[in-house]
Amino acid sequence: MLLCSRLTFFGKPSYEYICISASSAVLRPALAHIFKSTARFASQLPRGAIDTAIHRKKPCILRTVNFPAHDFAIVSIMDLKKEKIGIVLINTGSPDSPDPQDIRPYLIEFLSDRNIIKVPPAIWQPILRLFIARTRPKKTAPRYQQIWTPNGSPLAVESRAQCDALNKRLAKAGINALCEVGMRYGNPSINHALQRLEAAGCSKIVALPLFPQTAFSTVKTCKEAIQDQVGKHPNLSLEAIVEGYNDNPLYTQALAASIRDVWEYRPGSKLLLSFHSIPLADIEAGDTYVEQIEASVNQAMELLEIPQSDWAIAYHSRFEDSRAWVTPHPKTQLAQWAAEGVSRIALVTPGFASDCLESLYDIKSVACDFFCTLCSQNDITADVTYIPCLNHREDHIDLLFNVVKKAIESIDTAEKPTNLA
Repeated sequence: MLLCSRLTFFGKPSYEYICISASSAVLRPALAHIFKSTARFASQLPRGAIDTAIHRKKPCILRTVNFPAHDFAIVSIMDLKKEKIGIVLINTGSPDSPDPQDIRPYLIEFLSDRNIIKVPPAIWQPILRLFIARTRPKKTAPRYQQIWTPNGSPLAVESRAQCDALNKRLAKAGINALCEVGMRYGNPSINHALQRLEAAGCSKIVALPLFPQTAFSTVKTCKEAIQDQVGKHPNLSLEAIVEGYNDNPLYTQALAASIRDVWEYRPGSKLLLSFHSIPLADIEAGDTYVEQIEASVNQAMELLEIPQSDWAIAYHSRFEDSRAWVTPHPKTQLAQWAAEGVSRIALVTPGFASDCLESLYDIKSVACDFFCTLCSQNDITADVTYIPCLNHREDHIDLLFNVVKKAIESIDTAEKPTNLA
């Protein structure tokens, strides 16, 4: 027979326990059915065992269940009912295909974000839909086609790999959580990720925008989007949003290791670290993006022991508009090095968690070719190395797991258990 009791221990009321007379063979499936979650006590509950008692904030009403009388145990309700946490990994996103008809809806969604384009919609939307969205996809399509893989866009492929690796790491650690990818723009959407997590039994949500440094155009817009979408799911609650992990030492360690694994620094060689540019107006409005970049890059360069004279930060992918953007542009820095007679360089984009159009086309293709052309004009043979993003490297997964684990631990679900054994 199963009985529910409320007791007080050490002055802390509202503890609930289940007094069970049952064999372990019957215990697990019966309780898993009652609580609609997997019982988290030992799979082979020894006869006469006393499990941990855990504080539960809300009372639980149970129906009486009959068991064969073999064993006696005290099992914590909260441990059995511990809610599954859903992790939404958010990145920018990409079109469904490199064809103009798929680029167009993605472009419209991206450029409709007020964090990206601050022109009033009444003015901007006609310009966007009647002009930009009709011409830009045809110009952009060859760029996407150049970097596309048989399995989709590099960003989508790497995001899935990161998600799979994190889920394996969570399962190995015994953490009751599940990751899904939800892109800020395009597919799979944030709402799609939430639907899958809800269907998997998750009730609490943690959002992890995959941007080490925070910016209005990245983490802020992801934060607004996840808040809006979770609000449409009554059974879900948004418990935590990770707003950057630039100051996590595992980030700079992984960045340094990724550079070291691909490129060997030699005195006189140059390393260009290129980040996506942002409008200067965002800096003036309080965006600390550039400060975060400078702090983490300095730490990584110290780990690599590269003197400040042999590395530089640049900012790529500025929009073609009238706004002033953070500089220098990669071509400006590369032209300076070429003019100085530098021939051996490496380029890396530490602001992206995964390789994408900007890293593979703007930097690996365009910027590298630009430097090689300048060197050839000076009768110099260029030695150029592109260093991939962290992607699903093991040390990057270590970092993301650490970030996720801290976010989960920050959720106030229950007090730590009081061991009665």
